Amino acid sequence: MARSGPPAYAWDWFARQRLLWREARSRLAASASPAATRYAAVEERAEVLALLRADYLRDEHVRRTVDTVVAELTFLGRTDVTFAQLGLHSAPRGLRWWWTALTGEDPDAAPTVRRQPDPTQLSLDDLAGDATPTLDDVHEGYGG
Repeated sequence: MARSGPPAYAWDWFARQRLLWREARSRLAASASPAATRYAAVEERAEVLALLRADYLRDEHVRRTVDTVVAELTFLGRTDVTFAQLGLHSAPRGLRWWWTALTGEDPDAAPTVRRQPDPTQLSLDDLAGDATPTLDDVHEGYGG
């Protein structure tokens, strides 16, 4: 996680995910932490997000709760796999930031391990055999 906390675009993505910020607020309001009464007193998105953004860096309990909610609800607790294995194609930049913060993996980095070609997949090398077409090839098997 960055020392300065989530950037604005990551908070914007989080703010658009009603399920996430409401769950984080609910868990914090029900907790035994000193912040519980503050979170129990707010319900509107703007109020909740203002509290979360202010408390995220200075309150370890708030930070752990927000991170846990993102991990559980967004990534279904699957932070032990690579981003590619999640199958999230064209994921928003904010979601990618949370992934990096939670796992340390940069989903935009080039893979370090080069994939070997799949032996069952047809390649152009397989087609480069005999370059002279037969009469059946030219006329799709109907002769000429």
